[in-house]
Amino acid sequence: MVLAAAVFTACEPDSPEVSNDNLKIKLTSKSIMSFGIDGGEGTITYDFEDLGEATRSKKKFPTPEAATAVDWITDLTVHATSLEVTFNVAANEGGSREATIKVWSGNYNFMVMVRQEGVISADKTFTATHLGGTYYGKLQSRGYDYFMILSDMQPMSIGAVPYGATEYRIDLYAERGAQFDAKRRIPVGVYKLDHRRSGEPGSIDGYADCSYLYDYSGDNPNNIPFLDATVTVSEDSIIADITLMNNEVHRVEYYGDCVMEDYTEPTFADISPVSQYTSDIEFNVTGGELMPIYRGNWYDSDSDVWFVHMIEQRNGFSGVYLLFDFLVPRSNGGFDNKDGFVGEYSLLDPEAESWDYTFPAGCLRDDSLQLHAWYAYCTNGQVDMSLAAPIKTGSVKVEKDGDNYVVTVDGKDDNGNDIKGTFRGIVNSFDNQAMD
Repeated sequence: MVLAAAVFTACEPDSPEVSNDNLKIKLTSKSIMSFGIDGGEGTITYDFEDLGEATRSKKKFPTPEAATAVDWITDLTVHATSLEVTFNVAANEGGSREATIKVWSGNYNFMVMVRQEGVISADKTFTATHLGGTYYGKLQSRGYDYFMILSDMQPMSIGAVPYGATEYRIDLYAERGAQFDAKRRIPVGVYKLDHRRSGEPGSIDGYADCSYLYDYSGDNPNNIPFLDATVTVSEDSIIADITLMNNEVHRVEYYGDCVMEDYTEPTFADISPVSQYTSDIEFNVTGGELMPIYRGNWYDSDSDVWFVHMIEQRNGFSGVYLLFDFLVPRSNGGFDNKDGFVGEYSLLDPEAESWDYTFPAGCLRDDSLQLHAWYAYCTNGQVDMSLAAPIKTGSVKVEKDGDNYVVTVDGKDDNGNDIKGTFRGIVNSFDNQAMD
């Protein structure tokens, strides 16, 4: 019987291992850590919920990741067996500063705020309650342009500031774009004022009309540009240390979700639907002209962009006007391949794995700039917005026929009307705005 029991035990399957890949990680030390001007070492402790005793005794813990956006927090190291994250804070020769350390494992994370004293004290500390602005994308720059407004009142627009408001307007360029994101989140990172206006990622446009303090707290508005500025964006805060042209040092603090509340103006962007048509649109253009512009990796994707706009009558710039952003494979040859935009295109799905041979749907920015895919009509060089419609769905085919290009559109506007037709014309000129 003893032998039988031994044989039976040997044949039993091993106990299945419990997966620890997505246990909830939690902070067990302080969420705010403070350091003096000399800096020092810091230790963050954490634990996992629902961790089995067998796993805990064997110290087979999941290994989380840790990151910070600033260079003055160094040697960030995860110690999985002791459930610790260690780091060093460098000595500070400037103003007080703050940053966050994010620790995550699977779908769960926590953040720790690191604060450090400074040797330079600010003349004024300002706490912003609103984050507004707009996203301009990539316009002849290497970085993606976020024009943000840190204010103590809801921002209205560039041209209108609420009476009594104080606004710090900062035009920064980031490594990542948000072209098709529903929320325009300011990318985590450190940004520094650049009077050369390079448009490089990590820079702030130093031009007086782009980054400045707009103070309407008194009877008369006061506009003061920046002499110097460093902006640190974390997951849940924006800290700006700014020196104004009058040599005042301001520290601006914002705590909350770093998503810009896009200001709006009473433009066509407020009309729903945007299309001004109540019936189908048909067109057949011959003898038109196309103006393709190669923009390279415009949308921070694996596809290149050709912006192609076309007009029925180049002389006087009138008649049917079409514009598209065509996304093509980067292997097409870029600007050297002048026929690189020839192909068949479907509507872009931003979640798709590949954006090749697609076009994004037309939309209207809050300053009434038409983007992506539009049918319109021009008179005397002006787009007639009463005869304009965004192309929201469908397909576009671009073919080469001798010296002519033939663009066939089969789509619909946001009012459900068909937009169908053919545009035949020659290329007037090629342009290259790529900056990658």
